[in-house]
Amino acid sequence: VPSKAGRPPALASRSTKPSPSRSSVRLMAAKKASKSKKASKSKKAAKKEDAPETFKKAEFVSAIAEKTGMTKVDSEAALAAVLETITEEVSAGKRVSILGFGTFKLSYRSARKGRNPQTGEELDIAASYSPSFTAAKAFKEKVNEGR
Repeated sequence: VPSKAGRPPALASRSTKPSPSRSSVRLMAAKKASKSKKASKSKKAAKKEDAPETFKKAEFVSAIAEKTGMTKVDSEAALAAVLETITEEVSAGKRVSILGFGTFKLSYRSARKGRNPQTGEELDIAASYSPSFTAAKAFKEKVNEGR
C-alpha cells in the first residue's frame, strides 16, 4: 500500500532530497580528509613546541667567539679543527675522551636479519661501524640540574 505521495512504505520515511552526485561525494570526502590532516598537523605542531630549540652552527661559532674573545672567523676555524680531529681519530678506531664532557668511540654492529616493513620481506643487514658518544658524569649532572 503506497503512502505519502505514492511512495512505497520502505521509502516513505526517507528524505525527498535528491541523492548527492559523485562529484559532491568526492568533495565531502576531501573536506573530511583535510580536516583530519589539519588535526594531525596541529598534533605535529604541538610536538614541535615541546621539542628543544636547535642551537645551530652559526650560533655555536658566535658563542665561542664571545666566550673566548676570538673573532668569528677564528672561532669557526677552531671548531672545524676540533670536529675534524675527532672525526679522523674516531674513524681510525681510537677513542677520543674529553674530561668532563664525554667520550667519542667507534662501535661495531654485527650483521643481522631485518624486515622490510611494507612487504614483510626478510633482508640481510651488513655488519657496520658507527660512531657513538657517551656523556661524562659531569655533563650528565649539568644536564639534570634543577629537573
